[in-house]
Amino acid sequence: MSASPFKGWIAAGRGIGFFLLLAGGSAALGFAIAWPLWLFATSQRSAYTVFVLCLLAAGLIALVTRRITRRRRDGTDPGRPRRSAISALLGVLQVLIVLSGLWGEAVLVARGLWLFAIVGLIAWAAIVWALGIGRRAANRRKRAAIPAENSGE
Repeated sequence: MSASPFKGWIAAGRGIGFFLLLAGGSAALGFAIAWPLWLFATSQRSAYTVFVLCLLAAGLIALVTRRITRRRRDGTDPGRPRRSAISALLGVLQVLIVLSGLWGEAVLVARGLWLFAIVGLIAWAAIVWALGIGRRAANRRKRAAIPAENSGE
């Protein structure tokens, strides 16, 4: 027997149906997540603000905890270079400058001071870039490998 002439159309219909089902499911899931959050945000603004700030704090705590546990594990790995105290200090300084720069840029843009915002953005990016270079340069490098002495044989 010969193959069905509708075999290609059936395969195309399955592909289109799967795509429509996937798009519809994504839209339904997005609506199921966004609609209660929108209701919460519009009906109780202060409670929603506290909720979002608590989620942000929990996320930051999770990131810091993960970083600390990975840092401890990396400290015992002889193949990874250890970071110096100045590198850690420059990292903290870099984070503080990024946060304060974001806040400063938001204030300048909100007040309509576009020229100062552009100049500030360029200066801020240059400072963060320079701190990143300094931080990478401050890392201790691992010791050079000492080759095995096999010349005595």
